[in-house]
Amino acid sequence: MPSERAISLFDEFTGLIREFASRNKITPDEYHAVLEYVISLGKAGEWPLFLDAFFESTIDTINYGTGEWTSSAVLGPYYKEGAPLVTDRPATLPLRPDEPGQPMQFTGTIRDRDGNPVPGAVADIWQASNDGIYSFFNPRMPDTYLLRGKIESDENGGLEFRSIRPVPYEIPKDGPVGHLMNEVLGRHSYRPAHLHFLITAPGFQKLVTQVYFEDDPYLETDCCSAVKKDLVVPVGKAEIDGQSWHLVKFDFVLQPQ
Repeated sequence: MPSERAISLFDEFTGLIREFASRNKITPDEYHAVLEYVISLGKAGEWPLFLDAFFESTIDTINYGTGEWTSSAVLGPYYKEGAPLVTDRPATLPLRPDEPGQPMQFTGTIRDRDGNPVPGAVADIWQASNDGIYSFFNPRMPDTYLLRGKIESDENGGLEFRSIRPVPYEIPKDGPVGHLMNEVLGRHSYRPAHLHFLITAPGFQKLVTQVYFEDDPYLETDCCSAVKKDLVVPVGKAEIDGQSWHLVKFDFVLQPQ
């Protein structure tokens, strides 16, 4: 049974492409260059990377909406279900012995739009290593839940954990997506450093978001155009247990169901 919405969307999409081609007088050589590029994306298995890099942020914003709550951000390709619940206090994301990187302490709260705490909310957290790679997605990292964990907010909506500070990293650049960004468009392939959060609580919309650091050099030129100003936070410093730590604070506001 044909889908009326699918028909409508497809017809509008193809109409926009035809209008674009007519307005810009696309030549046969340009058309075939695009055709070859599209084929190369399929051969390299980079269609998901291409769509994530150029379009996911727009789809995310459309569907989560804006309001008196924390902005959403892209899920990205490195989420892995099944992260362990961390119950130790202070909570620490799973690390390797002598995990390289700058020690970081995150503190914050999870609240509703009226400022009331949301106890028992589950924050699924994941991040890149000091090498800019993610567990399960790079052979240099073991397939275990390193730098990944779930933490429940306390009775005051508090959320606190320790980890290492993530660093900026390049998305894969050896294939057609990297070629387009670097060689054709003259852009870099870097994402600014960030922490991923997927927060769930009864009565509230699931929040998928990221927290960025205001001293990061790639905030304004994120290759995925996913940075939102309200997700950027300052980074403090303190001595903890004789070590220098970076301090990050962010308060989440959930959207009602």
